[in-house]
Amino acid sequence: MPGAAPPRTYGDGGGVVLYNGKVGNQRLDRFWRKFYSAMRSRRMQHNRHLWPYVSIKRDATGAIAAFKAFRHSVPLTPFSEAFPEKTELLHLILSGPSIAEIQYDRLPIQSAMGVNGSIALVRKFDIPFKYYCVIDQNFVRRRIDLMRDVVARDLTLFVTPDVLRYLMQGIAPTTYKCRICVIEVVSERAYQPASTPQDLLALAQACPEMAVFDAERALGFSSNLARGVFDADTVAYTALQVMVAGGVKKMYVHGLDLGFSSGRRFYDEGARPETSRLVRNFERMIEPSFAHAAHLLQERGVELHNLSLDSALSERVIPKMDWRELLPPAQAQQ
Repeated sequence: MPGAAPPRTYGDGGGVVLYNGKVGNQRLDRFWRKFYSAMRSRRMQHNRHLWPYVSIKRDATGAIAAFKAFRHSVPLTPFSEAFPEKTELLHLILSGPSIAEIQYDRLPIQSAMGVNGSIALVRKFDIPFKYYCVIDQNFVRRRIDLMRDVVARDLTLFVTPDVLRYLMQGIAPTTYKCRICVIEVVSERAYQPASTPQDLLALAQACPEMAVFDAERALGFSSNLARGVFDADTVAYTALQVMVAGGVKKMYVHGLDLGFSSGRRFYDEGARPETSRLVRNFERMIEPSFAHAAHLLQERGVELHNLSLDSALSERVIPKMDWRELLPPAQAQQ
């Protein structure tokens, strides 16, 4: 194709060749995923994005302490060092379309966590992203351009093993300026069989930082990152657990639209928007997870506010607030 950039390669014989297309979409990638799926049981299927490229080591708590992919290792930050400063007040910035209504040049923010494409805000505003969370490997594969902006910043990035696998394939780990913490979904830990409902109930009974709301649907809440988190099929819920584990006591949540606008995001998605399961899974997984978690966090003294006034999530679950209420008095009158 005239004008097309040549293939990009890095590694030492690890078989990594990156084209201008999606990360992880080459013939060999697809072959190994299909091969693994055909050879392994249903309870092992979540590992198809890891094998045969990824190897891990766990520490005494069971957390992933070492990660190697494509013959390259990436330094991991232990959970004990993931929160270098005490942050009791945090802005959790998601990707819902209501984000576009907020004037971030007027809003005082000292500390923020971003998810997925919310990094696009830094192209317009000076957002103090100190933390970031990505659990969707499809997002990394489709929007490696936005992930380059994330790893180039001085922040702590929380990712699942499959996300880190595709991140390392798409961006050379020697260029990362962020700190990386690997988190896992409780029911789908790397290279282990998927948990049964009985497994989850037994784990919650043994771990006081974990609660199971619905074992059959793997719904719950965890503030023990070494044991894992419940994803509820939305990164917003994972990010909430991460920050509660980090000691946050008050959180303003931006862009928590959930279920409206067909899952569209505030940033430019081009002619082919990323697919979203938010509408389909809202009543089945997302709403009940947030409802149970809100009650649990209220008992623990954690305060949540939803800055999306039109959010599909009821105000009975998380109180809603207009972002203008956070402005200093002098600005609020303008």
